[in-house]
Amino acid sequence: MHAPITEEITQLQKRLAQLQEQAEDVLRQKLKEARAVVADLEMQLSEITGRPTATQIKVVKGFAPLTAEDLEIQILFVVQKEGAEGMNATTIAQKLNQSPQRIRVWIKDNPGKLKREGKGPGTRYFAEHQ
Repeated sequence: MHAPITEEITQLQKRLAQLQEQAEDVLRQKLKEARAVVADLEMQLSEITGRPTATQIKVVKGFAPLTAEDLEIQILFVVQKEGAEGMNATTIAQKLNQSPQRIRVWIKDNPGKLKREGKGPGTRYFAEHQ
């Protein structure tokens, strides 16, 4: 008498596991679709504002390989958002996970993009249009 009940419990547990797996698959698919919608909305917002979105700025270990154009966008974005009191090249580099030398070279090659205040180690950079 206990064998049929035990067998039925085992079948019900298997069925429950299948249903849970199906529910998980459905939720994962919905999440994937929602992320695609969010990415599309972020891209539209980025096109309108001209600033990168959080998903466009990626943080990786080591120095992230950025094109010169991406580097410019990210430097301007960081200085506008976090540089109200000015930022030096080293701080900008740390925020962007880049080398300070690369940031200094970019600043030197693009003198009109950031407002400079001070000289030497105490040099601070500000966004031109805040």
